[in-house]
Amino acid sequence: MPPSGEIKHWLKLPFKGWLLDVGGGTGRVAAGLVGTVEGIVVLDASIGMLRQARRKPGLFPVWGMAECLPFQTGKFTRVLMVDAFHHLKDQEAVLGELMRVLAPGGVLVIEEPDYHHWAVKVVALFERCIGMRSRFWYPEDIAARIKAMGYIPEIHKHGTTLRILVVK
Repeated sequence: MPPSGEIKHWLKLPFKGWLLDVGGGTGRVAAGLVGTVEGIVVLDASIGMLRQARRKPGLFPVWGMAECLPFQTGKFTRVLMVDAFHHLKDQEAVLGELMRVLAPGGVLVIEEPDYHHWAVKVVALFERCIGMRSRFWYPEDIAARIKAMGYIPEIHKHGTTLRILVVK
């Protein structure tokens, strides 16, 4: 898990408005951001993980699928996805949904393992062997899809982690 100070930097927090943590599971990352925005919604498809998120003060857990976010267009000034993109079924649809719910002037941060690194490729192979549907993308491919939607993504790499930052 990334340090909350690092995530705060990339999301340009504190900031007035709401934050959406897509695929946020137990709220482990989002809990470190409480108090830096008006409210934090943690969306996940796992009821069990959301039960754990519900126990963390300041988080609003919502069940849903990232491919079809149950929120109005432009609802969130900050959108975050940490270590979840490779687990999603329709990644292209998810990118469109992330941008749809992001308010004008808002910030999107996607943090993922960098598939350029051999260690990440080993993890990807392991996940396939145990039956997970993980599909890792190269950062340039994620950025190209976002650019095709009319936005300017920035790729920041650090070790085996990459961050894609988009300001709408």
